[in-house]
Amino acid sequence: MNQTFNDTYEIKSLIGKGGMSAVYLAEHKRLHTRWAVKQVYKRQAGGFDFLAESNILKKLQHPMLPRIVDIFEDEDNVYVVEDFVEGITLEDWLKEHQRVPEEQGTGWFKDLCGVLEYLHSRKPNPIVYRDMKPSNIMLQPDGTLKLIDFGIAREYKQEATADTTYIGTKGYAAPEQFGKAQTDERTDIYSLGVTMYHLLTGKSPYEPPYQFVPARQLVAQLSPGMEYILSRCVQPEPADRYQNVEQLLDDLEHSYRFDQAYQKVVRTKKLRVMLVTVMFLASLALMGSGWWVMGREAVARENQITAQYEQMLQDSQTLLNTDPQAALEQIQAARQLRPERVESYRQEAYYLYRTGGYEECVNYVRQQLETFPGDGELTLILASASYELGDYETAAESFYQGAQSSDMDEGNLRDYAVCLARLDRTDEAQTVLEQLSAAGASSEVTDYVRGELYYAQQEYDQAEEAFQSVLKQTEDSGLRRRCYMALAETYRDSLRYDDSIAIIQQALTQPELQGNTVLYEMLGAAYYNRGVQSGSTEDLTQAAEYFTRVTEAGVAKEYLYVNAFTAWQSVGQYANASQVLDRMEETYPNSYVPHALRATLYILIENTKAQDQRNYAPAVTEYEQAVALAGGSDTDTTYLQQLEGLMAQLRSGGWLN
Repeated sequence: MNQTFNDTYEIKSLIGKGGMSAVYLAEHKRLHTRWAVKQVYKRQAGGFDFLAESNILKKLQHPMLPRIVDIFEDEDNVYVVEDFVEGITLEDWLKEHQRVPEEQGTGWFKDLCGVLEYLHSRKPNPIVYRDMKPSNIMLQPDGTLKLIDFGIAREYKQEATADTTYIGTKGYAAPEQFGKAQTDERTDIYSLGVTMYHLLTGKSPYEPPYQFVPARQLVAQLSPGMEYILSRCVQPEPADRYQNVEQLLDDLEHSYRFDQAYQKVVRTKKLRVMLVTVMFLASLALMGSGWWVMGREAVARENQITAQYEQMLQDSQTLLNTDPQAALEQIQAARQLRPERVESYRQEAYYLYRTGGYEECVNYVRQQLETFPGDGELTLILASASYELGDYETAAESFYQGAQSSDMDEGNLRDYAVCLARLDRTDEAQTVLEQLSAAGASSEVTDYVRGELYYAQQEYDQAEEAFQSVLKQTEDSGLRRRCYMALAETYRDSLRYDDSIAIIQQALTQPELQGNTVLYEMLGAAYYNRGVQSGSTEDLTQAAEYFTRVTEAGVAKEYLYVNAFTAWQSVGQYANASQVLDRMEETYPNSYVPHALRATLYILIENTKAQDQRNYAPAVTEYEQAVALAGGSDTDTTYLQQLEGLMAQLRSGGWLN
């Protein structure tokens, strides 16, 4: 097949064909990139809007949706050029695997909720997809999902009383899609529920019995929570379903609530049977004395379980300093004994904080606060973890909230004061410092807070003196780490890059700080700043190596890649610069930035060649990809704007056709 559309797209193969359209795999003749070209027939019954899909998709930017890059038409057809999505449909995946395990299926469920939430939140009109089913979901080679085929999607308009077109896939479509009611986001929730029911149980809606029996009758391993969620999604009446995706996601995130309720019912039933049996046997013997003995034994058992629970938590505190994993196992074992009590959840949150899992700690505490709202100790742990992540707004608010129901210790007050200083609320920070002093806080703590106050007020000499004072007196490794970082920031902001580099290198000699990625990130920034200031090739090379070291350690920050690229490019190490962009593109596949920077690099390289040997085509390809990825997004397009200037120069110089 060598047919060409619009003299641009050479058709390679037919992907699929239906009553309203055909989809082809095509290759751009000049750029040699692969695309899906959808040929939509204009002559269709029912007044179907053949431009609906393109009109909807061209407004959207989401990693689970294909992009539209071109639209054209002839007398009989409209052609829509979209991303070619590699992989297999979940319908084909099911043929081989029969059903998806619950853990993997829950992840897919949440991902599909995420894309529906995005569609339903579009302004001014939400978008209702209306055709969720396994054959419209692609599983890509990297394991991610992509939603395809927007042929019957529509914009929901509140003033409308019914859809203009009654259409959908029977079995997966909600009842209202074939009646006179208007479809809305609850329609998508129904279809998503049927789809996940099919994926998790292996039972297609086309197979008898033609009803949704409780999912655990088909797959006993499914959790009670998942059974409840699926059942609520597929209710015939929209009012009985989840009313929006946010509600559905909340239940998916906290399905354990249903599991706990189910287990409580099971335990209650067992307890009732046991009590009836015991009562009957006891009535045949010593009824009065039997009840008294049973009561005492029950109380003794409860006291024994509580004592065991408390001892396990006490042991976990001891183990936390020597064997954190064993401490966690003790915490989780204790929770099995008393799942309704808050102490084990507090200790797991503290375990996450102590072992450096700050983001995980924040997420865990937020989840537990839904079960134990207003718990002061959990809220203070949330504050401490947020502080370590540099989220001073959340930390300050959480310290304040936690203090309403729990006592703040010296460390909490110290970090609260620092948060206030970093937020330029220096008067409030000074008040907390005075509270610390009045409470008899050690000089190393008050000096540290005082140094942060000086830093916030840009009194750098006094800040340096305070931080150096703490380093001389403290044996607290956490406080030493903070002082080293605060000193590095103080030197950086006062443009003393030599001192900034020296203090970070000194910090990295401390056994507990070796391998600390934050310090290496700061060291790279210090070398970068000094290199930019002095033009030192050696400094810029060092900066690039440190930035690369941090990203290879798993730290994902876009600016690290940009700075590493810029440093390598500045010293003429173009191959290294290109490798940085390769890694950046893997980490941020939907970002325009690596393409914009690569286009800039290609232009720079070509400009070094003789004029008759220059070829700017690769730069143009990267430029077009950058434009496509940045189009319609709310992200900062600074790098694209800079590239636009270079492209304008090439056009004016006659280098581009």
